[in-house]
This record gives sequence, structure tokens and C-alpha cells, in this order.
Amino acid sequence: MFSLMKIKVSGYRMLKDEFEINFISKSRVNSDDEEIIEIDSNLYTFNIMAFTGGNSSGKSTTLELIAKVIELMKTGRWVYRKFDFESDKINLYLEFYKDGYIYKYDSNILPLEDIDSFEIENPYCKIVNEKISKAKYSSNVGKRYNRELNFVETFEQDLKIEDTSKLLFICKDSVTGYNIKPFSNNIRYINNNFFESLNKFNDKLTFSIIQLLDEGIEYINYISRDTIALKRYNKVEKIVTRRELISQLSNGTLKGIELYISIVNLLKTGGAMIIDEIENCFHKNLVNNILFLLTDKTINKNNAQLFFSTHYVEILDVFERRDNIYILHKENNEINIKNLYSDYEIRTELSKSKQFNNNTFNTLLNYVKLMEVRRLIKNEISNSN
Repeated sequence: MFSLMKIKVSGYRMLKDEFEINFISKSRVNSDDEEIIEIDSNLYTFNIMAFTGGNSSGKSTTLELIAKVIELMKTGRWVYRKFDFESDKINLYLEFYKDGYIYKYDSNILPLEDIDSFEIENPYCKIVNEKISKAKYSSNVGKRYNRELNFVETFEQDLKIEDTSKLLFICKDSVTGYNIKPFSNNIRYINNNFFESLNKFNDKLTFSIIQLLDEGIEYINYISRDTIALKRYNKVEKIVTRRELISQLSNGTLKGIELYISIVNLLKTGGAMIIDEIENCFHKNLVNNILFLLTDKTINKNNAQLFFSTHYVEILDVFERRDNIYILHKENNEINIKNLYSDYEIRTELSKSKQFNNNTFNTLLNYVKLMEVRRLIKNEISNSN
């Protein structure tokens, strides 16, 4: 088994130095906890993790960091983007579990010099000062592994390639990840995803997903590669092209199909999926159903994980736990992260959404600024009449 346990980074975008995401459970774990994945005996992580906060608080930046780390572990490479660097280097520290061992990884990621990252197809950063140590995990230590295990530096094969990490040798066959950015409005992208989904699984599953999202559709049948029969209830069947079919369906239906098909793939393979703004164009009940699929251990047999951001705090009421909810804040142009369980004393008898909406975590829009905008809009309208 493989599991990412901790990310700590300095010098990355607007994140505060020593910015840390800890994916290990912090509160007591019961045998019937649905949101828990057992990494090893007495060591647990989560199958669903939420990142929330106000506008421009750093949710997307945090998810992009997780995606970059997963990509580094899969490919050994860090794609260069000039705006990733707040200083002359990014300091990256990771902890992860693999096949009975806990690994610690430390490195510096360097920017490319005198280059526009759009000038070449694959501009990869130099990765230097790599240190990897590992220790055999023991169930007696649990979350105390940092204090009680003896980590010994391990010398993985030296690639002698400046833009490729030694992590490739440890992780490449173990890490699976999918990064779904805010749902695309690119018609070609949606077109390809939609028709790929129509052919990926059996007709009953595909059409049940379609009818969940648009209950007016009776059937969609292929006639030829670019000819499709679309039948709505109480309507005459239409023969349409692929492009015409896409134009007949709502954005919510198209994006919902993309999300559901991606989730089915994730459940079949395991690994981690990252979704920014999961509620975009979806009803709350639809998102809740996605979360239930991940937390149903009879369905999620491969320990798939979902990292997602949301503005829609009512979604968080589905969570039984609090230690898998992370809150982002931006202060003095630095992004900081807190954990709902370990960093706040809250009333557990109140719903999570109620406490968010009461501004318990200081995530709502600034009231004074909101009133000032309202006043200026009123003045603007009055002056134009």
C-alpha cells in the first residue's frame, strides 16, 4: 500500500513558509468510521478531505501543490512555472508510507534561469539536495512514528539527471492521481470526455448517470460514429451529430457526467483525485452522493481518496469527522492552513455549516468592505439616472 502522509513546503507561491498539510488522523478512530483509511495497524488517513475558506484564501493554490507533489512522485519531475517561486528555491519535505516502511523526503526545487516557461514544451525544474530516509513501521508507535522510529538514510539509485527526482524509483509504480481543475467550458474537452464516457462502461450504468442528471432523456443510442439518436420522453426521436448532441445538453449534465465517470475510474483503480470547486454547477445532493460513494467501504475497496475545495460549507455537514477538514486564510498576503479539529475549539452540537455561516472561523466576506461596495454601487446607480 502507498499513502501520502505529510507535505511541508517553503517558498511556494503565496503559502506561508513551513506550510504544512498533515493527512494523518488526529482524533480517535473507531472501527466503524466511514471516512477513515487504515494505512497500517494504528495508522490512519482519510478517504475524503475538504479544503475551504473565503475568496482568494488559497484553496486552489493548496490543491495545486498537492497535485504537483503527486505528479513529482509519479514522474520524478516538477514542471517549471515562474509564478510558483516566491524565493530562489522551493524547499519540499514529504512523509509517505509504502509497503511497510515510512519514508521522509527532503529536497530543494530550483527555478530555471533566463527562460520563459512557455518557450519549451517540457520545462522541468532542477531538483537538488535530495535526502531520503526510511524506517520500518511498527504498529506499537502509530502516529508517534517521528519520535519513536529510527530513520536511516537510504541511497536510491542516482539518476544523474538534474530535473528528475530519486522519488521516481520508490513511488512510480505505486502512485495514482487524477487532477480535475475547475470544470472546463472548452467544448472540445467536454466533447471528448462525454463521448469517452458513453463508451467506457456498460450502457445501463452510463444511461443511469445521464438520467440522474437529466431525467427527461429516455435514451441516447449510437447509429454511426457521428450520428446519434436522442429521444426525450414525450418527444419525437432526433437524429443528431455529436456536436449537436452536446449543444442539446446542459452544462450541469455534461460536467456531472465528467465527474461521475472520473469517480468510477478512481474507485476502480484507487489513488487520489483532486477536484477544485466540487460544487460548481451541481446540486448539493449530487455532491453528497459522490462523497457517499467514497466513504462506502463496500464500493471503495481500493482506498481511493478525494481532495476537494468548496465554498459551499453545507457540504461539510455530511462529514462525520472534523480532522479531515482544512481551513485556509490569507493574512498579510501569506496563505496559512488550519485544521478544524486540532486548531479550533468549537461546539460539536452545532452543525459545521452553521458555525461557518456564523463566521466562527473568520471565513466570511469582510462586512465593512461589503457595505462599502454596496454604498458605492448605490452611488453609481444614482449618478447614472
